[in-house]
Amino acid sequence: MEDSWFDGVRRNRLTLTSRERVLRTLNHQEPDRVPFNLNLTADIYHRLRKTLGLHAEQDKGMDLGTAVSSSLDLVEAMQVDICYIKLSAPTNRNTPQSENGLIFDEWGVGYQKVMRPGGFYFEMVSHPLADATLKDIQDYPWPDPYDPGRTDGLREQVEFIRRETDKAIMAKFTNPIWEQAWYLRGLEQWMIDLVVNPEIANAILDKVCQVAIGLAEVGLDTVGEQVDILRLSGDDLGTQTRPMISPQMYAKFIKPRFEQLWSNAKRKLHRKNPAGKLMLHSCGNVRQFIPSWIEMGLDVLDPIQPRAVGMEPESLKRDFGKQLVFHGGIDIQHTLPFGTPEEVRAEVLRYIQILGPGGGYIVAPAHNVQNDVPPANLVAMRDAVINEGVYPIKQSD
Repeated sequence: MEDSWFDGVRRNRLTLTSRERVLRTLNHQEPDRVPFNLNLTADIYHRLRKTLGLHAEQDKGMDLGTAVSSSLDLVEAMQVDICYIKLSAPTNRNTPQSENGLIFDEWGVGYQKVMRPGGFYFEMVSHPLADATLKDIQDYPWPDPYDPGRTDGLREQVEFIRRETDKAIMAKFTNPIWEQAWYLRGLEQWMIDLVVNPEIANAILDKVCQVAIGLAEVGLDTVGEQVDILRLSGDDLGTQTRPMISPQMYAKFIKPRFEQLWSNAKRKLHRKNPAGKLMLHSCGNVRQFIPSWIEMGLDVLDPIQPRAVGMEPESLKRDFGKQLVFHGGIDIQHTLPFGTPEEVRAEVLRYIQILGPGGGYIVAPAHNVQNDVPPANLVAMRDAVINEGVYPIKQSD
């Protein structure tokens, strides 16, 4: 590993383990420094390893979003404070993994590999319930959350993290609700359904919600006592400028399913670990939904998309900082891919100064880091957290 990448990193004032740092932050207490988290897609993961002088990894698995699970050597080199865990694939899949050039997930949604300059991604092209009737929905081979393969190796994974690291654990057990519904139906048809086919929309949402509840249950039954943060899978309800649906449609279709999933998951989590926290990932301008999420028991909001209208950190901290912990905030649309290391440092410092006082902020990119980000900018982000995030937070003049 090249020592030069660690030049200037201030370590001597750090007195807490990563997990202690995260737990204090989650309880709105100031730790020794602001915690740091990082989730990478495959290409940037491998380039960052090379930059850090870490050995190359062959055959690194990725999900259909091309995200990878970082190995512990990179987690340690980047001074990340959180490790992820997730459920395994089911033993009995209902759909083929590949057919006619498409890759299918266990819901039957089909993806096509699309090449772009500098990399590739998997584009959703096949929606199995696009033309479904109510009977089709009832008869559909829905994923079985209780499939015995789900928890294969899960306890061993957690025990390894606890034995080999001092990191906090974030669990990603559930499917999304809002997003999974339109994945199955297709976005255009789904938005039409909310207006003209509410019985179709409700039937799909009910099924999707029940699968999510079951997945949370099996994961928490297995390792819930070790889960510090239960991250609910992404339900992006905002665009760059405004919410995707009206408050009335949110209250009619989405809020009841969120309430059902969240109450079940949080009750199960607190039986296992009373200190565990609930986190939601929802991109875009979601400000109008935040008060209802707080009422439903949300603890941590991610990703704080910085270029979305209404998600300015100053007003979020002012209006919701006593109830919510914020996770994310560092811009992946412009600053991380196109900014200089100094511009990255300045943005990290700004978010730390706004969201960090009093605890309640975990620095992270505002989404999985994509392959257009220079590794040097990720190192600059890490160094800014280590050097500028030490408490008490210094305010700019």
